Amino acid sequence: MPSNQIHRPAAAPVAPHSGNFFAALAGAALMLIALNARADANPPVFTGVVEPILARTCVSCHGEKKQKKNLRLDSLDAIMKGGKDGAVVVAGSADQSDLTQRLHLDLDDDDHMPPKNKTQLTSKEILILDWWVNAGAPGDVPLNSLKVPDDVAAAIRSR
Repeated sequence: MPSNQIHRPAAAPVAPHSGNFFAALAGAALMLIALNARADANPPVFTGVVEPILARTCVSCHGEKKQKKNLRLDSLDAIMKGGKDGAVVVAGSADQSDLTQRLHLDLDDDDHMPPKNKTQLTSKEILILDWWVNAGAPGDVPLNSLKVPDDVAAAIRSR
């Protein structure tokens, strides 16, 4: 080796059991968490906020595989199409929308949805769906492009 070059040993590989490996792994995990938090701070309204609620509580009976009363709640187009009894969402009016009205009925009411033997929505999820319908049942627009009341924003953040 010429005298004017400095010899640098090759970097030692990071062994899975070394402290450096765990530090690198923790750093990568924190970076992914930060990126995910940034992405979730402004989700698309339907697929990022509304659809997960419906998927958890409604789609087992109103989805691709099963459609009670010919009603599907697994896509915005299907929701707006309605079912056997007609429209379930009147965009801009949760009070006139069958989808949200049924959520507010007494659990023992035969028309309450979901049925009492199924997973129920939380009060925060009902608040979110009421807001969504009252906001015009928007699709995948960025959440921050809409006027979101503080209580609804808090409910969305807490999911």
